[in-house]
Amino acid sequence: MTIAQHISLLKQRHTLIGVGIFIVCAVFSVVFASGNLVNSAVILLLPFLLFFAAWLVIDPKMGVYWALILGFLSSGLSRYLAAPWGLTLDVFLFLGIIGWFSKQYRTKDYSAVKNDIMLLATIWMLYLLLELVNPEAISPVAWFYAMRGIGFYQLLSFVLVFSYFRKSADLDRVFNAIIWLSLLGTAWGFKQMLIGIDDAEHYWLYVEEHSKEHILHGKLRVFSYYSDAGQFGSSQAMVALMCGILALGPFPMTKRIWFGIAALITFIGFAISGTRGALVVPAAGAVIFLIASKNFKILAIGFIVIGLAFYTLKYTFAFQSIEQVNRMRTAMDPSNPSLLVRLKNQRTFGKYLSTRPLGGGVGTAGFWGARFSPNTLLAQTATDSWYVKIWAETGVVGVSLHLFVLGYIMGKGASVIWRLKNQILRYKAMAMYASIGGVLLSSYGNQVFGQMPTGMVMNLLIPFIFLTPLYEKELEEKEKLTLKNKKS
Repeated sequence: MTIAQHISLLKQRHTLIGVGIFIVCAVFSVVFASGNLVNSAVILLLPFLLFFAAWLVIDPKMGVYWALILGFLSSGLSRYLAAPWGLTLDVFLFLGIIGWFSKQYRTKDYSAVKNDIMLLATIWMLYLLLELVNPEAISPVAWFYAMRGIGFYQLLSFVLVFSYFRKSADLDRVFNAIIWLSLLGTAWGFKQMLIGIDDAEHYWLYVEEHSKEHILHGKLRVFSYYSDAGQFGSSQAMVALMCGILALGPFPMTKRIWFGIAALITFIGFAISGTRGALVVPAAGAVIFLIASKNFKILAIGFIVIGLAFYTLKYTFAFQSIEQVNRMRTAMDPSNPSLLVRLKNQRTFGKYLSTRPLGGGVGTAGFWGARFSPNTLLAQTATDSWYVKIWAETGVVGVSLHLFVLGYIMGKGASVIWRLKNQILRYKAMAMYASIGGVLLSSYGNQVFGQMPTGMVMNLLIPFIFLTPLYEKELEEKEKLTLKNKKS
């Protein structure tokens, strides 16, 4: 190419750049002249949003971290700014998956996701896709919104965690992120209890009519920046259990103290939520931990402590003046009106589903049912339990498949833990395993599993358990390398 041709090409490029700048300026002018502040803000933020999206595609791991953060914060943010914050999780995870597909297209290496856990998650998602043609289903839009928390987020999270979180340091970073986000939630809860709620929270409670569930006998059930007090309490109980187990592990004393303090603070957060059903998380999780530890001496002591706690709540009036303890005690009452209503609702579902093995369709029960098909039996009958919700929407076939997947995860997870030799990794795995088990058992009484942030935390912890053997090999190789360097 001659010099004259180079000069001509540069002139053409400069002309194109000038035209592009003119068009962009014209668009900005029209938008600003319209006086629409939202559109103006979007235009101003567009370059940053495009840069942020490109970052998540290039580094899919960051998409998981941002999904975790928004899993904690989305409900709270929606009280201050009306925006589809929940859909940001879809965007973050989907951008990560685009980056994953781009890498796999180049490398053709799918070994990281070739495992039985990924297979089961894929089968479950395929079943949810099948529910689109369920003759009982009313709205595909409701299906879209509902299936995300039931299986879509899980599948995407599993792919990204198995593919990109393959170093032991990744597990530590996720642990730290979960703990700090939970402590921030506890601090916000203390603010609500000691200082009071702000205008946005007052509007959510009284104008959007959530006070019936959150103001009991004149006292606030603390909900922090979570979706409600039930989810706040369950999430706090889960993290308290996880940190409590880590505090018992063979870590340096400073770390054990840190985990112990985090466990105490988040347990108080669970207590001030006034959530009775969340009591199952630490109680059942503690039993699961004791069984997983295979230390029969600790197991015996643990059962004695749990038995004493149960006896105190069930058969005595100790600490009755403490509102939080009083609410926990009502969970032990078999004649509790709330329990009787739940059993009645389950009988209603049983009659309806007896001729519908595929259920009423994903998105027809609970919150999404009330929004998209409010005049149906499924929408008007409270599901309460996570498993009742799955049963109502996917039928006996769906709930059986779902329980099989979860049972397989718990069964194989135990075998993975028992084969670990590295004690630090073993305690981390047991902390995750017990937390997962506690949430799964408590989900019988409440819809804990699929709600944020607990759902997102579960979606990360499950694959992490099955990555611990890989982390053990990594640590063994580092130890061998250290010894080799010392000898040389």
